[in-house]
Amino acid sequence: MRVLENIYLIPSFVNSYLMERENDCVLIDTGMSKKAKNIILALKSHCPDKPLKAIIITHAHLDHTRGLETLCQLYEPEVVAHKDESAYIMKTERMPSKSGFFNKITDMFSSAVSGSGHAIDQLVTNEKVVYGLKVLYLPGHTPGSIALEDTKSKALFCGDIVNTNKSGDRILPPKKSYALNYEEALKSSLEMFKISKPKAILPGHGTPILDPENAIKVYLEEYS
Repeated sequence: MRVLENIYLIPSFVNSYLMERENDCVLIDTGMSKKAKNIILALKSHCPDKPLKAIIITHAHLDHTRGLETLCQLYEPEVVAHKDESAYIMKTERMPSKSGFFNKITDMFSSAVSGSGHAIDQLVTNEKVVYGLKVLYLPGHTPGSIALEDTKSKALFCGDIVNTNKSGDRILPPKKSYALNYEEALKSSLEMFKISKPKAILPGHGTPILDPENAIKVYLEEYS
């Protein structure tokens, strides 16, 4: 599904985004392993003659990374992530856990389906521009969560730093149940809108908002 010029949404429980460039394409987040089939179809449909140059991971949660193995075997892209998130993607360290019954169950499920880790080819830090995308380091949901601002279109790929509703007219805060540190995540989400003035909000969960000015204003008023 085309959402902006040269940007395609691959929807599922987690949104992945395919960016078509002049000579190649870039994928933001992979979704779960079963979603790899949809990503492969999108690549064949929208970028049939262009290589998948890179996969950029917004954070290490399984629903955003589980398709790495399949896609990297097929296309051999460069894998990019923030330096503070890399150990969790590579699985050389385990993501810190939250307390509580719900989170213990989540940890057990994650351990059961996690599989092996994956190497990171390029580590990024705040404000680095990679593949035409400016990195915004916004911890809280996970230690190394990032958003990515397309320097050309000013589309903002948010990962799970914020969510949106199904109708695509309201910005929602980070999920308390999944954020490692909700207060820090909320602060990061507010900071994101002070740093970036996006022309489109492309969330990991929810419907893209293509005219977000009013939605951002309402969000800042409600949660600041």
